[in-house]
Amino acid sequence: MNQRPVLRNNPRNNRPDNRPAPAAATTPDANSSKFHNPYNFIPALPRVTDDEALGDHHPKGHGAYHDDLWSGRIAVTLTTKTPLLIPDAAKVQVENNNHKTFPVRVDSQGRPYLAPTALKGMLRSAYEAVTNSRLGVFEKHSERLAYRMGAALGPVPARVELTAAGTLVLRLMRTNIRGDAGKLPRYEQSQNLPLDKGESQAALKYQVVDDLPQHGDHVWVQPRQQEYIEAIRRWAIAPPDPDQWQEGWVCVTGANIKEKKFERVFLSSPDDQLIPVTEDIIRLWSELVGNYQDIHKKDLEERQRDGDRPYHYLGQNPGKTAWSRHVYIKSEARLKEGTLCYVDLQGGNTVTGIQPVTIARRLFTQSPEQLIHRSLKPAMEMSELSPADRVFGWVKQKGKGAYKGNLRVNSVKCQTVDAIERFSNRGLPLAILAQPNPQQFRFYLADNQGQPISPTTRKEQGYSTGQTLRGRKVYPHHRHVRDTDWDNPLGDGEQHEYVGSDRTNQNRSINGWIKPTVSFTFNIDVTNLSTVELGGILWLLSLPENYYHRLGGGKPLGFGSVRLALNEANTDLRTGQQWQAYYGSLLPIEEPVCNAEEVVTAFKGAVTNAYADKSAQKPASKKALGRAGFASLVQLTGSDFDRVPFIKAFLAMAAGFEDQLPIHYPRKTVAPTPQGEGFGWFVDNESASGHKVPLPLLAEDEGMPFACKS
Repeated sequence: MNQRPVLRNNPRNNRPDNRPAPAAATTPDANSSKFHNPYNFIPALPRVTDDEALGDHHPKGHGAYHDDLWSGRIAVTLTTKTPLLIPDAAKVQVENNNHKTFPVRVDSQGRPYLAPTALKGMLRSAYEAVTNSRLGVFEKHSERLAYRMGAALGPVPARVELTAAGTLVLRLMRTNIRGDAGKLPRYEQSQNLPLDKGESQAALKYQVVDDLPQHGDHVWVQPRQQEYIEAIRRWAIAPPDPDQWQEGWVCVTGANIKEKKFERVFLSSPDDQLIPVTEDIIRLWSELVGNYQDIHKKDLEERQRDGDRPYHYLGQNPGKTAWSRHVYIKSEARLKEGTLCYVDLQGGNTVTGIQPVTIARRLFTQSPEQLIHRSLKPAMEMSELSPADRVFGWVKQKGKGAYKGNLRVNSVKCQTVDAIERFSNRGLPLAILAQPNPQQFRFYLADNQGQPISPTTRKEQGYSTGQTLRGRKVYPHHRHVRDTDWDNPLGDGEQHEYVGSDRTNQNRSINGWIKPTVSFTFNIDVTNLSTVELGGILWLLSLPENYYHRLGGGKPLGFGSVRLALNEANTDLRTGQQWQAYYGSLLPIEEPVCNAEEVVTAFKGAVTNAYADKSAQKPASKKALGRAGFASLVQLTGSDFDRVPFIKAFLAMAAGFEDQLPIHYPRKTVAPTPQGEGFGWFVDNESASGHKVPLPLLAEDEGMPFACKS
């Protein structure tokens, strides 16, 4: 009978730079003046696309075993270090306030169900990072992002008009009053206001008809004390009194600020300047207003679900005030006749900015897609497939085209009997998870040398030439969280970062989690992998002790740290030539050996050869890296491989931070706030006295300050 091959491997030899494994968890320092952000980035370097091992080329296919490529089965054991969240979305319970509570997903026998697709997704993300592959998915990043501006006196009120020739122009309505627009009384300023913010009582109405002026109305107004409107009438060809009344257009954006008392009237005169509306101006407007609408799509959906209108004033806190009309009226994204706006000018007649409100957003000069190297963008053709595409599969983002990959995860089974910790009653409320916010360019961008954005960079200089995206977002392991921190989250009297104080539509609750130290087993079937491709997989499956992958939900809160280990006894990997001999022989054959250390060394050599400093020792040739035999492979020191930026960052993520600083989203207070709001920290950071603190590099992260302004 044919014997199974032996997989020789010693995970201790994979320890980065022969350093000791990370120490066991201790208590985070709750009195520190610094914290770590829960997410960071693994650098994505411009790729060496012509590299034989790690470059781009057609996959080898699945039709037959290639003589010099590896196929077979890899057996893996997964052990949870921190609780694992695998919620069952199909059985969610929704309360009246849209607070959602999720049970643990289980199989027909009541055991935790860990989907093979979840494991494959985790492995792919890690494999993309350590092979510096193309991004598997990079959609909806072609439009420019916007940043919030402060109130400014510079923008000039304008109206889009149609000329007799059928072209659009901007009428610039400059006046000698502050803000260039008249103040139209509209709202009240007090507590506990009605849905219209007191509009029915405080608003200045039309004379004679006593109606409320509407957005876009053509009017005559009587200014008082220059900027305040004392009386308003509907427009007629002849003014009531040419010396007392002035022509204008009503601009109503809504009760969108708690202190707001006035809407505006854009005041016109025969001397108004007319500027042609160009395609660039149209694009500026549509991108900006579209950005507003995309950002607040979820907010509008929640209001609709709760039975509230977007223009209702629900309270004075952000998100409770009325939304501006350009946020919820889809047609506002099209610049057309009658559009009222504010423009920024350069040289008197060149429009550099156009916006719907005075306190507005301004578009960055470039989109995220423009700041990513073309070698990192998703493949468009089969010949452009990077290692992760060839191994895990590829789907063309635009048009037809796909490849199913040469790796499949299967036979996932929980091996622990008492695996689920269940919470009674309404479950455990989790802390609020922040939404991705790439507008915060100091966190999402680096300079062209891969360094954090300089504090001297102004807000308007974000997303511009000379900058690049940070890379692949990851969530470092929470190394110093004690095992006992998970024991009794609802009844131990301690304040845990992961526990929420309220149950709202902003956070979620869970009825249970997978306990720490629970084990799963699964298999990875591979077909026709090169030695380097296989080496990357085996390296990820044999990280040193106390290095962890991240899986499942709640990763920013510390959930989902898992350890992967090869099960050598049940692993069977052979080259195509060895499989041919195996199936062709009726007698015992000499036992072939897949030497994991040699395969991993080939992977390390390929990475070092392609991406390490040119002075580092390199393999003899690229061609050698694509073969199964490695007798001529030059041995590389571990430090060469470990110093490659994306490897260094990946290891830092897997080990967690060495210090004992707390890990949470930016905030101004050491203790968590009930709302989980970090907006104030970013406001302080970008203020005139703000320190403009960027997100540190993952491998050099020594923490960020709670106090980020002088």
